[in-house]
Amino acid sequence: MNAVFTPNLDCLKGVAMNAVFTPNLDKLRNIVQSFGPHSFTAAQAATEYEGSAASSESTKTFDELLQRHEVVLGIQPVTGSPGVWKAC
Repeated sequence: MNAVFTPNLDCLKGVAMNAVFTPNLDKLRNIVQSFGPHSFTAAQAATEYEGSAASSESTKTFDELLQRHEVVLGIQPVTGSPGVWKAC
């Protein structure tokens, strides 16, 4: 007879499980390119990406994504304006 193991997950109740967000860089590149020569914020990029107003957490995530992928996205930070980006 085979025993079936059923884990007790009660210890995980109330624990937030952090989902890993894997961005679609093609979509993000198209969004940042749509701003053309105009500067934009991480909140604007997040709003466009998500299709709804960006939360502060989402804005923070997108600012980190923009920093991490700025070369691939063809953008650079605007000097003296934290959180503001423009095309290279």
